[in-house]
Amino acid sequence: MAAGAPLTVLMVRHGESEANALGRFAFRLWDPDLTQEGVEQARLLVAELSGVPVAGVVSSPLRRAIETVKPLAADRALSVEIIPELAEIDMGSWDGRALKDVAANEPSAWRAWRRDPENNPPPRGERISQAGQRVLRGLETLRGRDGLFVAATHADCVKGAVLHLTGGYGPQARRLFVPNAGQLLLRATETGWIMVLPRIRL
Repeated sequence: MAAGAPLTVLMVRHGESEANALGRFAFRLWDPDLTQEGVEQARLLVAELSGVPVAGVVSSPLRRAIETVKPLAADRALSVEIIPELAEIDMGSWDGRALKDVAANEPSAWRAWRRDPENNPPPRGERISQAGQRVLRGLETLRGRDGLFVAATHADCVKGAVLHLTGGYGPQARRLFVPNAGQLLLRATETGWIMVLPRIRL
């Protein structure tokens, strides 16, 4: 992508983390590393973008996101710029707990959240709509720059951005699946952002 090209952001969910492997929520209070599989996914991101000009690399402040794009930044002699708004959705009192523990001890809240996470967020947690608005607000800090920026973030952040841009929330969140290292390409316009599809990887 040549200099002066439109501002474009490749949102990338972090690679597999220790929390993913253990089946635990890890959102704000617990900040796990990538697994070996996650490290490999970070390496593959560098290979996938080989030959693609990258103007900058930005990330959530959480370790698993930074570790996902650090190899790419090093390959391009860039630093990783932290955008706090790209941080994981806040899971409130479920932060750090095993999914099976929440399901067993808070079955009604768990089932409601699984059915409709927008209208039934975890206790003291954040709604997906709030996360999506926050993430897109954070990407607005890139306005005035040109070219492709790679942004490491989290699954519900990608979902929130998609749902905000398409005007859908509620149970629709359960119809989106963002795998580790899954991607979403956004392009800035004068009035906001548009999605460039297909880009979420399986």
